[in-house]
Amino acid sequence: MNDETALALLRLLSQEDGQSLHRVARRLQLSLSELQRLLTALGADPRFDGLDLVEQRSHAERITLWLTDKGRRLCATP
Repeated sequence: MNDETALALLRLLSQEDGQSLHRVARRLQLSLSELQRLLTALGADPRFDGLDLVEQRSHAERITLWLTDKGRRLCATP
C-alpha cells in the first residue's frame, strides 16, 4: 500500500463521509483485502499502531467508513 492510496481514501471520505466498504474499494480500485490492510494503518487499533484517521461502523450487515475527528482536522488543513 502506498501513501497515494491512503491520501485518496482520506480525500474520498472528506468529500463524502459514511461510504460503504465495498463502494470505497470499487472507487479506489482495491480488493477488499487491500482496503482492509489500509484501514488497519489508518484505523485506531493500538495493536497495529494505527493513525486513528478512519473508523469503521457496522449497520446491520453493512460496514461504512468515516473520518475520525483527527482525520477531519487533517483533511481540513490546507
